Amino acid sequence: MKQTETASFLAMIKTAYPFFEVTEPGVRLWHMMLTNLDYKTAQNRLANHIRSSKFAPSISEIVNPIADEERSFYELQRAEEEADKLALEEYNEKAIPMPEHIRERIERFAAQRRVNRHES
Repeated sequence: MKQTETASFLAMIKTAYPFFEVTEPGVRLWHMMLTNLDYKTAQNRLANHIRSSKFAPSISEIVNPIADEERSFYELQRAEEEADKLALEEYNEKAIPMPEHIRERIERFAAQRRVNRHES
């Protein structure tokens, strides 16, 4: 990978992960580690990482990506939690609010239960 491609690659990481710091020593290190990697391959690995993780990648995650079966328990759990979060967000977007007449009945029932508990 060329120096300009490394800079472009790090800019992509910075765009996806705003808290990722790009420093001159960091750029030199990333470039040294990515020198033997094809730019398109690195882009594809970064795209896969962005889809699956809310944390910025380490150099090793780009240079030596691990297959799903080799992922640690923590990584699998984090991916599962992220999928659950996305499913919940999708559900909430499609959810229909409770009809007002049902809400009123539930509130009346709850009020009756509070009154009846105090009588005994």
